[in-house]
Amino acid sequence: MGKLSFLFLLLLLQSGEPPLVLTPYEWTFGIIGPEAIIRQELTVENRSSQTVHFSILPTCGCLSAEPTEAEIPPAGKKVFSLAFDPREESGPVEKDFIVRTDLKGLEKALFTVVGTVQPPFAVAPGQAPFAVAPGQAPEAGREGKNVTKAAPGATRTLSFPFYYSFGCRSCERLLETEIPRLERELGLVLRPERKNILDPAVYEEYRSFLRATAQEERAFPALVLGNRVLQGEGEIRSGLKAGLESLILAGAGSLPEAKADGKGEGSSAEPLALLPVLAAGLLDGINPCAFTTLIFLLAALALAGRGRLEILRIGLFFTASVFATYFLIGLGFFGALRAAAAFPLAARALKWVLAAVLIAFAGLSLYDYFLIRAGRSREILLQLPSSFKQRIHRTIRAGVRSAALAASSMALGFLVSVFELACTGQVYFPAIAYMLRVQKNVAAFFYLLVYNLGFILPLLGVFILAYTGVSSQAITRAFQRHLGKTKLGLALLFLGLAALTLAT
Repeated sequence: MGKLSFLFLLLLLQSGEPPLVLTPYEWTFGIIGPEAIIRQELTVENRSSQTVHFSILPTCGCLSAEPTEAEIPPAGKKVFSLAFDPREESGPVEKDFIVRTDLKGLEKALFTVVGTVQPPFAVAPGQAPFAVAPGQAPEAGREGKNVTKAAPGATRTLSFPFYYSFGCRSCERLLETEIPRLERELGLVLRPERKNILDPAVYEEYRSFLRATAQEERAFPALVLGNRVLQGEGEIRSGLKAGLESLILAGAGSLPEAKADGKGEGSSAEPLALLPVLAAGLLDGINPCAFTTLIFLLAALALAGRGRLEILRIGLFFTASVFATYFLIGLGFFGALRAAAAFPLAARALKWVLAAVLIAFAGLSLYDYFLIRAGRSREILLQLPSSFKQRIHRTIRAGVRSAALAASSMALGFLVSVFELACTGQVYFPAIAYMLRVQKNVAAFFYLLVYNLGFILPLLGVFILAYTGVSSQAITRAFQRHLGKTKLGLALLFLGLAALTLAT
């Protein structure tokens, strides 16, 4: 289901009928070559009782729409002609149009374009997939900050907001060819501050700036110079030099950002977000759900007659499988939440639902802590159901006796990860939602990686201890002594994530 249809489904559940119907709800063009522009008609049907102002704007130069806006009367329809230019794309493609209406709850949404562009011939190693200016490195630093070299002798630095969408080739061309060219020509160091326009907070920042300066939203990418906004690749290429020269003549040392609220990319708040994510991964790795299963696995390996070296090898394969499984599950959940968060209504609901769930889990973890202190650890609430435990134990008993060491260990890691998700997901899914609120672009994938590295560190530690000769009984006794502290740590983690969620 496409990103836009998600919101329409939400509105359908709330009101009985969606006020707008888009046909198709998503443009899926399949597998095409890069030779020619392809087109798609989008029909928008207004089922509300009011006239709706509908606009659709491309987020990169490879997309276009005709018209870009229209007034649609009640019970009326309007057909928009969309186009996608695949000539500079290769491989899987996912692009977005930004849809805006004046309907309450549907002020902004995304219409997605997905498919695959097959290259006409194989690209040789080191060869750029599209033309770049002479002397420029092809595709350097595609997803990072601008890494162009400063102009020789340049002493003045100018920074400015640059609103782009993830994967936009026209955005990258501007950063990798036009910006370096103007640096050399004007003797400047230019520092475009990347801001992902698909981040709801960034988009609202951009819209607020346009309203404050009485300008219309027309195209992306967009670049802000003082109070002037250059929109679209063509306008930026034709007007950037003159705009920079005007600011230099006016004596500007550093161009103002549209809004300095710390929510754009490169915010100083980013390193702080890493600590709760890492702590969540580590605590999730030692929570009773994951750790008791790990201890049972060690005991089963010993009963099966596995030697210490074999246990270490099995542990490495098992841990690698757990990491890969949880990371892929996290990517899927992250994508679903990112789609939901693209809509203001869903983003606000997600914030409050997430905070409520985190506070509830904090309370349950604290209750479990007092049960453990009272010697009633078997009665704790946040644990796997008995049926899941039995299924995991049967899976482990069958897996540890297999002769295919690597394959059985990785299969075991996958199955155990899936079964445990009913319990470990209590930490994992809220943590992913927190990552989404802190960073809604490629940095969030880095946080997801950090979380999963933290999650597997206790697994690796236990297998290393077993290799050095520490018995599963000794590990069990140590775990039971610190079970209450683990639950208290989880309660504090949930409260911390709830506070950070409400604060971001």
